[in-house]
Amino acid sequence: MKKLVVFDLDGTLVDSIFDLGNAVNFALEKFNLPLHPMSDYYTFVGNGMEDLVRRSMGEEGGNDELYLKVRKAFDEHYNAHSNDNTVPYKGIAELLKALRDKNIKTAVLTNKAHIYVNDILKKAFPNHCFDLYFGQKEGVARKPNPQSFQLLLEELSVEKEDCLYIGDSEVDVKTAKNAGVDLVAVNWGYRNEETIRNAGAEIIVSTPEEILNYV
Repeated sequence: MKKLVVFDLDGTLVDSIFDLGNAVNFALEKFNLPLHPMSDYYTFVGNGMEDLVRRSMGEEGGNDELYLKVRKAFDEHYNAHSNDNTVPYKGIAELLKALRDKNIKTAVLTNKAHIYVNDILKKAFPNHCFDLYFGQKEGVARKPNPQSFQLLLEELSVEKEDCLYIGDSEVDVKTAKNAGVDLVAVNWGYRNEETIRNAGAEIIVSTPEEILNYV
């Protein structure tokens, strides 16, 4: 049995696409850049907030001066509205309780900026206390680089063989491979099953309850 289950956040534990998309569109509109339908943001997320904003800027994404202005507007809006529409996926709360009942540690590893993670987890899962959560921090490489995963395992004193990682994207598949941990991918998130499978995911589940079979 695994001793630790590590979850990606956006697209795995919670659906946050509307709050992210609304914040980006707010910033784009402020600088007269084309807006995107919410469906576009499913493909923009996954690699951190810088990539999200730059991708949304299209041809202007490489304009560093403009990016900094758009990013500031995004940060200000998202800071005030990051939890307006973000909700947990059905069955996740029950999964977390089942893991806790088995004395299995739980953690979160996300490319979302660290400052937003705690409030989102508290609102989405008020009855669960994660053993640790890591968001994107200055000086720590983003997923799929394994650095943050290694730091998380060290802090929780868990060997990689005793860890199971849960994610919804090709970034998560690469992260698990780079970190040397087992992966269960989910198909209810921001990538379709074909994309995840083509990235190398061997186990893909359709409900949170199925994850218990691999713990």
